[in-house]
Amino acid sequence: MKEAKVDRRVRYTAAVLRQSLVGLMKDHHISKISVKMLCEEADINRSTFYAHYATPYDLLRQLEGEVIAEIGCQINRHPVNAKMGNSEEIMAEILEYAARNVDLFRVLLSENGDAGFIRDIMTLAQEQLIQSLKSDRHLDGHTSEYLQCFVITGALKVLQKWIEEGARETPRQMAELTSKLLFQGIASFL
Repeated sequence: MKEAKVDRRVRYTAAVLRQSLVGLMKDHHISKISVKMLCEEADINRSTFYAHYATPYDLLRQLEGEVIAEIGCQINRHPVNAKMGNSEEIMAEILEYAARNVDLFRVLLSENGDAGFIRDIMTLAQEQLIQSLKSDRHLDGHTSEYLQCFVITGALKVLQKWIEEGARETPRQMAELTSKLLFQGIASFL
């Protein structure tokens, strides 16, 4: 019985610290957030914070790691050889996850976040795209790199804009739009 109480308290502390960090990052860059600010916002004492994290960056990195892991799981649920054909479905799943965690994504993708998070998402997406493009013998290595850069940065900027504007469209609508842009281009809208 005592173990369940500890687990519940630990989960509560982790949740309140995450909410506090996200709230503070709406107005402050991560480099400007102190342990004192986090503890005051979360209404916990510093020793409780230090029992779980060394710095606010540690908390942020844990959050980022969980997001990257979840996105990776969603991508990996689909067979490698079918990823290009399932790209709209994969995008919809990722966008649904982002919509459920819109405040978190808003701060992680904002200028107040850590640039390393965006690099990590790009690396994850690039690894998956490389697997999908390897079988295409018509692309040389250099062209493939340009294509990867274009696709990943374009999709990431669309996600960022969608989140910044309050995720008004459904994840499915955004997945269809992104897929249409990536696979049919601007000409499909003209």
